[in-house]
Amino acid sequence: MISWGVDDRPATWRARVYMLGMRIARDKQAFEGEEHTLQVARQRQQSGNCPPTRLTRLLTDVRETRRDGMTVWTVRPRVMRPVARVFYVHGGGYVHPLTADYWHLVRDLARAGIEVVVPAYPLAPDATVDGVLPRLQQLAVESLGDLPTVLMGDSAGGALVLVLAQRLRDEAGPRPDGVVMLSPWLDATLDEDAVAGLEASDPMLAESGLRAAGRWWAGSRSPADPLVSPVNGELHDLPPLDLFIGDQDILRPAVDDLVAKARDQDADLRVHEVRAMFHVWMTRRIPEARRTRRALARIVRERARAAAGLATT
Repeated sequence: MISWGVDDRPATWRARVYMLGMRIARDKQAFEGEEHTLQVARQRQQSGNCPPTRLTRLLTDVRETRRDGMTVWTVRPRVMRPVARVFYVHGGGYVHPLTADYWHLVRDLARAGIEVVVPAYPLAPDATVDGVLPRLQQLAVESLGDLPTVLMGDSAGGALVLVLAQRLRDEAGPRPDGVVMLSPWLDATLDEDAVAGLEASDPMLAESGLRAAGRWWAGSRSPADPLVSPVNGELHDLPPLDLFIGDQDILRPAVDDLVAKARDQDADLRVHEVRAMFHVWMTRRIPEARRTRRALARIVRERARAAAGLATT
């Protein structure tokens, strides 16, 4: 089943001001050119991952562990028993660590009764998909079982959770109850002609640096390999897929390719397009982000009810 819903409400004034600020600050410069992309990535990696914020620790129960060389945060509701779990894989073009923005989303999910597992995985160019994916897969498998579990990720993480679901299917591993991709980087080659036409409207991403990051993450593989570009992988026999995308995102064109393949292979895919939105808007402090975060919590709880064999509302 394929569905494609469009939220065509105009951007709120707060979102317009926020995007103007992104352009003034030249946020997309972080991915302009291979050399500069690497320089910025090294600086941010040296600063390290942003741990859960004070507000997140105040409003939720946060636990930190070390697994297979990775720091893993588990964020739980403070006053209720969780009804579902999200295994969340962060984005950043495979080269940027966790930022404070992610904890907005994690915190809102936890306050909706959802446990969230957040691994801080090794980054390119020092790490590659072949070294990191098995470690994420093992951690994901350990997250499946006692609670209904959804794999969720943004940007590069959105690609990774789709790859994880494909790997678990191919290896007859445990099955997650859903996969949610937020502004996913489905095609690391960025070969679609429409990408160039969208770059001017995207306030956050530039294709030159992203292509370099995709090559670094691929390592000895081609960036078109399905482990790096999951749009080239098989979509049959996967759990229900939800995908959120904005129309000012240079990663938007690959969504059309994913939908076409999903239709051919009878995959269960729901696309949620939000007009006038940029890359991974749902982690930011704007009204559109809060609306999307509420929608994400509803989807996870819906998957949990379905896993329990209950009727959804």
